[in-house]
Amino acid sequence: MKAKDSPPAAVPEEIARRIIRDCADCDCCRPILDEACLFFPELYRLHDREMETGRKPSSDELRGMVEKCNFCALCPCPNIRADIIRAKTAFVARDGLPPRVRLIEDVARLGRICGAFPRMTDRLLSSPRMGKRLKRWLGIHSERRLPAFSKENFLAWVRKRGLDRKPQAAEGRRVVYFAGCTATYLFPEVARSTVEVLQAWGLTVFCPPLSCCGMPSFLEGDREFTLRAAAQNLAVLSAAVEEGYDILCSCPTCSFMLRGLLAEGAYFSEAYQQRVGADARFIQVPARARAGGRPVGGMEVFDRAMFKNILKDDGYFSGLDPLQRIAVAEKVYDVGEYLLQREREGEGPQGFSPLRLQALYYPPCHQREQQFGRPYLELLRRVPELEPTALEGNLHCCGLAGVMGFKQDFHEASIALGDRLMRRIREIHPQAIVTDCLSCRLQFEQLLSYPVRHPIEILRQALQPSASRQPREGKEKPSA
Repeated sequence: MKAKDSPPAAVPEEIARRIIRDCADCDCCRPILDEACLFFPELYRLHDREMETGRKPSSDELRGMVEKCNFCALCPCPNIRADIIRAKTAFVARDGLPPRVRLIEDVARLGRICGAFPRMTDRLLSSPRMGKRLKRWLGIHSERRLPAFSKENFLAWVRKRGLDRKPQAAEGRRVVYFAGCTATYLFPEVARSTVEVLQAWGLTVFCPPLSCCGMPSFLEGDREFTLRAAAQNLAVLSAAVEEGYDILCSCPTCSFMLRGLLAEGAYFSEAYQQRVGADARFIQVPARARAGGRPVGGMEVFDRAMFKNILKDDGYFSGLDPLQRIAVAEKVYDVGEYLLQREREGEGPQGFSPLRLQALYYPPCHQREQQFGRPYLELLRRVPELEPTALEGNLHCCGLAGVMGFKQDFHEASIALGDRLMRRIREIHPQAIVTDCLSCRLQFEQLLSYPVRHPIEILRQALQPSASRQPREGKEKPSA
């Protein structure tokens, strides 16, 4: 499956200047995102300077401004985020992308290269002299620490167990596990724990070969790489959905991409409008679909003559099959969200072993944006003697932004962006940090001294050896 032809090239400076005009007219993000964002302080600096001196932002300044956006989704306007990505993409289409950025945005390729000889790679990276040279060649900042590469990545583990082959005549619920690049190559223990917990819940797990979700290249403005990865994933995932599989992500950024960004605008497409029987006068979409949320039942109706130039499928992924995008998006779940639903229906293990630990749970940006609550926090509260508390407040971002924080010219900015959150965690002083975002984990391990775990690892550790895979009798009332 191929994307349709790309739209005509846009002038990136015009897009960036439009963003400045739109945001300056509103001005609400100036106070609320002053510490939680790098993009808006730069936008207002350029705007205020022009108002005071008449000096317009240069092309380099405009590109530098949009490159400060890490798409954390903390800002309230999806159209502004979309325009930022349009500007990045237009800059790259016209001016190109540095070769080193092309190298590190492909996390899977980098993982395969460094993981082919993990011991040698780890020794080289740990060497003060050779480590700096290797990082410079890879385009990584010299002070950025990398986790040790595993002798066996998740794909190799999957193949040994035959989980990459579609189960035959499987009974019960069947799921495709979308591990993501970071769990596959940098933290395979998280992906392994996820599979084992899913199996303990009585689920049949299928791990087909999949591409990157596309977020790293999306953030860099590399449209060609992003659309190629999205098309490859759509082909595999839509076929699995047709066969009755649900799609589970242990990475909130992957699920944000697959069920949010990828599906944006798809419900406005003519293909979907024809499928739901919309007539020439009205556009019909499921409730919440416009914001990328999961449909909750019922349809919203809009006058076509009034909204035809607004409600249309003309976004980043509009060249890909809209019905496939919808089919996949509606079957994507966060692992914690899915397990909590099954648990409330009486499925899952009989109980957990005690774990004495005071843990701070950090809900990452892309998890909060999807608005499905804090399912892991509820699940962790089922573990005896575990004391999980959540970090409150929506304006906390670790600052790493995936591969952006590894880049030589973004590392220091990422540290500055995450400083507010790091200060807050030090004030709380937990025994351990728990978060479902592995990019956040990398940043926490870079800047803090606390052990960091994925909540699925905690659940795996707490599973009783004799835990039954059969549904429990009755339903336990969820804790608050």
